[in-house]
This record gives sequence, structure tokens and C-alpha cells, in this order.
Amino acid sequence: MKKVTILTFIFLLSGTLFVFAQETARERIEQTRQRESISTSIGSNVRALQMNRGSDATDISDAKWLREIYRYLDLSKEGNAPLYYPEMPEQGRMNLFTLIFKLLSENKITAYEYLDGREVFTDEYKIDFKEFLDRFGIFYETQSGNIVINDVDIPSHEVQGYYLKEAYYFETGTSNYGVKTVAVCPIIHRQGDFEATTVRYPLFWIPYDELRPYALRMPIMTSSLNNTMTGTIDDFFRKNNYDGEIYKTSNLRNLAISQYTSSPEEMKAEQEKIEQQLKDFEDRLWKENTDSAYVQPTTQSRKTKRSSSRTVSSVSSNTMRDRRY
Repeated sequence: MKKVTILTFIFLLSGTLFVFAQETARERIEQTRQRESISTSIGSNVRALQMNRGSDATDISDAKWLREIYRYLDLSKEGNAPLYYPEMPEQGRMNLFTLIFKLLSENKITAYEYLDGREVFTDEYKIDFKEFLDRFGIFYETQSGNIVINDVDIPSHEVQGYYLKEAYYFETGTSNYGVKTVAVCPIIHRQGDFEATTVRYPLFWIPYDELRPYALRMPIMTSSLNNTMTGTIDDFFRKNNYDGEIYKTSNLRNLAISQYTSSPEEMKAEQEKIEQQLKDFEDRLWKENTDSAYVQPTTQSRKTKRSSSRTVSSVSSNTMRDRRY
């Protein structure tokens, strides 16, 4: 009888341990699943934040005021150095042209032919990447039908400048004033076979909206004095940290500044005038918003509005008379 009792006790104990072990295993599996689920959720949220951080998805097609400005970014200037260095990829960082080049080789973004004086982002003007490589003598290999290019063969050190198209805009509905990067064009500097000096060759236009998802994840060093000051390529453009001189604005005759000025001094004066016009427009916006906080008699308000209208018209007329086109 004692043996039966002992055996029964052992049986019950082992059964309890088995059930407990099963529950423990299930709990471990469930905990693991929950941790993986949380990790995936966090990863997705981080990626979403990365994609949305600093996103300049503003639709400027309905802006009530818009002015398109073209700048030349000289990478030899200290302010533009973050776009040039490092010349070779290192520690997860690469310069802007290397990033663009790799994305083009992987068919992740589209480039469009550089047309003199205009940019057309249609299928007709998409560049053929292989033809582009052949045209500029860039060495590559073909493996299993794919183009393979070593980092040392990417001519990023020869790309010493960019054309940048930006849009200054104002939306009356949201009272939103800003500057949007529209497109970038790498410029390679080479000395031709029969040229005594280095010549600029604009390569192609890249719509910045295509480049932005990758630019906001590419880190850059923003200071040579404080190496902890870092950001991304998108931060650099979004915050307008670049140093670029205006070479053109959108106009009826589609002329660059050099085409309607006759000397370097006159061109410089025109560039400064355009910069001042942009600044004055922004200052006038905030001044008008501040003045609108005061309650004024209706008749005085109308008088002020008519006076303001005449002033703007006068400034516009003077500006057009000063132009050479």
C-alpha cells in the first residue's frame, strides 16, 4: 500500500512538472514573440520617423507666390565641403555624388539630361546609365548582366560643383513661407584634349524628391572644429547651409544673369539685388502679419491698402526698367 501511495505521488508530481514545463515553454515562446513584435514595431516606427524627419513634401504647385532660383555651389568653398568629403566611402559615409552614382547604378533613382537653359523631367530625357558611363570614360564591368563599378572608379573627386534649383514660395491659405530644393545637377570638372583650362560639364538633373529618402539617411560632418556636429545630406539642403551664388532666375526669356549683364561687376550687382529682393519679400510678409494685429479704422485700412498697392507696383516697374531684357 505504501508503494502504491509513493508511486501515485511520483506520478502526480511528474505530471505537474510536465504541465509546468509546458506552460513555461509556452510562456517563453510567447515572450519571445512579443519581444520580436515590439522590436519590429519600434524598427518600423524608427524607419517611419527617418523617412518623415525633415521631409519637404510641400506641394508648391498651388503656391500664390513662387520664385525659382538657380545657384552654383562651388565645392572648394568651406561651406559646401560636406557635399565633397569624404572623397572615398568610409565608415558608412559617402559624399553626395557617390551616393547619387550608386543609386543610379542600382536603378533606384532617375536622372534626366542636362539641357541648356531648361530641365525637362519626362521619359524622353531620361539618361541611359551605360551610355553615360561610356560618354565620360568611366570604367565598369558587367557581371551576370549587371553593371559593377568599384568605388575607386567613381569620379567623385572630379565633381567639384553643383547646380541647384530652389523654389521660394508663399501659400496664403497656410501663411507658409519657405524654400524648397527642387533639383540638383552634378558638375564634373575636366580638361579637354584641346583645352588649356578646366571645363565644367553639367552631367544631369536629379529631382530632389527622388533623392530625399536616401539623403536624409546619409550622415555628414558639418564642422571641422567640432566633430560631434553631424547631420544628414537632407539636413544640409533643408536648412540651406550651402553657400551658392545665383546664376539665374526663372524669367520670360529664360536668360542667365551672365546673358544680360556686360561685366563681372554688373553681374555681381544683379546677384545682390536678387538676394535683397528675396529678403525684402520675406521681411514684408512678417511685417504685414505684425501690423495686422492692430485694429484700425476701416477708411484708414483702405487708404493704407491702396498706398501699399501703389508702392508695390512702383517697385515692380523700377525693377523691370533696371533689367536688360
